[in-house]
Amino acid sequence: MARRLLLLGATLGCLLFLPHGNHAKAHSWYPERCCGGQECRKVDKIDFLPSGDMVMHVGWMEVVVPRNFVKQPSQDADAHVCISFATGIFRPVCVFIPGTS
Repeated sequence: MARRLLLLGATLGCLLFLPHGNHAKAHSWYPERCCGGQECRKVDKIDFLPSGDMVMHVGWMEVVVPRNFVKQPSQDADAHVCISFATGIFRPVCVFIPGTS
């Protein structure tokens, strides 16, 4: 059972980073330390929680960004997030917001 769960997690992790409509690998401004140009996505929608945390919607994924997470300036007019998939949870590595300084 544990082996099946591990295999499922690895499979889902690989599927997360396959190219799709929002895959933003063409953006050369992503810092290498954030995602190596591979795991960054343009954000479709942002919801704000009463706690001040953000929920970034990227396709079918939801990434919770804590309110005190350091946000970087976006190089275009869109929000972007670089995602890590660990222990079955999507976690932000880097977040880019337009107008952030």
